[in-house]
Amino acid sequence: MRCFLVFLSALFFLQSFSQSTNPAPSSKAKSSNTTGCRKNSSLYWFDTKYHPIYYTEKLGRHPQFPFLQEINGITTSAFFVESINSADNQKKYAREFKAFDLLLRNSGFAHGYKDLTEATVENTFVPRKTIGNLGFYDKVKDRIDYIYVRLNPAGEPAQGVAAWRLTNANGCSLFILHTCGNAFYPQPETGVSTDRRESSDKNPGAGPADLPVSAGGGGCCKTITVENNMAPVDLKNDTVDRPIYIRVNFYQGRIVSSKGKQDTVISLLYHIDTTQSFKDITGKKLKIFASSQSDKLVICRDTVLKYYTHIFVPDTLKSGRLEAVRFVISDTTYTTKKDENKESDCNNKWAIAVDGGISFNSIPRFNNPAAHTQTDGSHFAGTFAISRIFKPWFQLGVSATYMTLSYQDDVAYAGSVAGTYNTITAGKPIIPIQLFGQFNIGKQIGWQANVNFSAGYAVVSGGGITNSGTTLTTKPDMKGGFTAGYKMGLNYFFTCKFGLGFAFSGQYFAANSAVSSYHPIALPVTGGLRFRF
Repeated sequence: MRCFLVFLSALFFLQSFSQSTNPAPSSKAKSSNTTGCRKNSSLYWFDTKYHPIYYTEKLGRHPQFPFLQEINGITTSAFFVESINSADNQKKYAREFKAFDLLLRNSGFAHGYKDLTEATVENTFVPRKTIGNLGFYDKVKDRIDYIYVRLNPAGEPAQGVAAWRLTNANGCSLFILHTCGNAFYPQPETGVSTDRRESSDKNPGAGPADLPVSAGGGGCCKTITVENNMAPVDLKNDTVDRPIYIRVNFYQGRIVSSKGKQDTVISLLYHIDTTQSFKDITGKKLKIFASSQSDKLVICRDTVLKYYTHIFVPDTLKSGRLEAVRFVISDTTYTTKKDENKESDCNNKWAIAVDGGISFNSIPRFNNPAAHTQTDGSHFAGTFAISRIFKPWFQLGVSATYMTLSYQDDVAYAGSVAGTYNTITAGKPIIPIQLFGQFNIGKQIGWQANVNFSAGYAVVSGGGITNSGTTLTTKPDMKGGFTAGYKMGLNYFFTCKFGLGFAFSGQYFAANSAVSSYHPIALPVTGGLRFRF
């Protein structure tokens, strides 16, 4: 019983192996593979249900592998191998190169293009009028495929079509044509061998330049010329329904002002479409014809000829394609009403303000009837600000202001003269650096009011106390610290990019000095330039 099971297993293995090595034929007849050549590409499948296309055009319109074209310098087998190993070519022709490598692997080259050497690339010729599959690359559709042709292109040498013969380790070959860089494989029945072992066994010394032989063999075959002609048939249309297309368009025109000039904007509000038909007796003639063809055939005793006549009806003459009669009617109304939803012509993203003016500051009040304080007058103030315009009514930015904080008192400091006032300068300059948000009210071009809220940090330097021109040893020693501000302004913009402005501010400083515990408040009044871009 065990021996019987072993026998059945061996029989099943042999049957499976036979099926795997001999696949069922497809609708597109696959080339014979008597020598064990691997032919898994559609290059080797011949659709013999139709006559091959008699190919007489010049090669090179649709190069399949352009890096192998003669025009690109591929004139020797050494240059051929160098081109396929070039990293630049592999990158520049990535799509074509992957297809070339896959074709080689499906043709028995185990490692693809890496198996090609100068010894495996042979400069040869394919005989003219050889029947086989010719490759092409359609870049528009990104499609690589093969067509069934009788190869007789223009512009090739008298010896035949120049080609490179690529042979794998099993002696099986395919061709790459010089001019176009396209793959070609002859139909085996043409007599052009692509298997070195097969050609040497049948006819030592024979190669790809062998002339094709007839399919019937012997001297019983005759070459005849067959011509097919069919006179066109004219048919006149009867009365037909012809469509009439009517469209009514309703437009609105707005008279607007743009940069001081009047302009008109037209927009389509809606339209009405309708289609009717009417009887037309002036239809065009309908012409039916067949394409004429002429071909030379080899006729033998067992030859069967079948002809399929292709009937053509031009699209432009079909009665169902009559052009419609078209009528388009338009109606337009005009209005000068201002469009409230129309956005401003200004489309700025950034704003810069440069201001200069004077600043006053508050003075401390001592809880001491013997000590008095008074103002030190006004001092120069200047501001630079840059902001991002998120909306015409809102912008966010950063500013820096130069100002002086000072006042006078009659406190008896060391070195001061009794009965005179001292000048206490808490900071000269003191520079508040702040983030601010600004709200705008008004027009983009013209008058515009704004309100500004800010907060940040004050940098203090240059403080001191003087009395009658003498600098005292006592220092105010005011430190930097938190600061916040409020500003109201009025701007006038002449254009989207330039304007003038005026502002009144209130600036609070949280830091105090060593000689006073009060928190100063500055009141700068400034004006300057406004830029938007």
